Amino acid sequence: MQGRPESLRERKKRATRDAIAATARRLFAERGFANVTVAEVAAAADVAEKTVFNHFPTKEDLAFAGREQGIEQLTAALADRPAGTSVLDVFRALTRRVLREHVAGGDEELLLVAKIIRTSPELQERLRVGWESGAAAITSAVAETSGADPGDLVPAVVARTLWFTHRSIFLAALNGLAAGEDPARLARRLRRRADRAYDQLASGLADYGRTATG
Repeated sequence: MQGRPESLRERKKRATRDAIAATARRLFAERGFANVTVAEVAAAADVAEKTVFNHFPTKEDLAFAGREQGIEQLTAALADRPAGTSVLDVFRALTRRVLREHVAGGDEELLLVAKIIRTSPELQERLRVGWESGAAAITSAVAETSGADPGDLVPAVVARTLWFTHRSIFLAALNGLAAGEDPARLARRLRRRADRAYDQLASGLADYGRTATG
């Protein structure tokens, strides 16, 4: 579904936001997240400190710029999935696309984020908190598009299971990039592991980890 075209004002606002985020990530990667202030980000981006806070309410938001758009795109993909496409199919496609375009594709911004997060316990905790807020939005999208009854717990279980499957693969990619692993080789390795995970979920968990009898 095509949205309305951006106005000139909206394009300028987005360009300013992107420039601030790029500047912040560069400084965080060079000096460490804890060693950079918002005032320094503003000065380097040639904007007022207030402008930074207008776009990013907290310093941590600077490191994770774009996360909200990613959640919005995922919920839109769930809402607009073609007939015959399962929720699991949407997540499998998302994981494959991220590995193909951003990991194997050598996304420099993703590499910067990987380096920043690896050296910041504060951002690692914020990442985990962000996963849960994302899970809540995805649960709503799954419930709305699956005809679930109000109060049904299945959409929440399905959404969180698939969301954390994807995020686990994404975190493994960040760790691999930060450790200097070859991006193409890393993407191939994680693609195999992701497919095994999604195949297991698709076939069910009834026999997974069943202990031997006798």
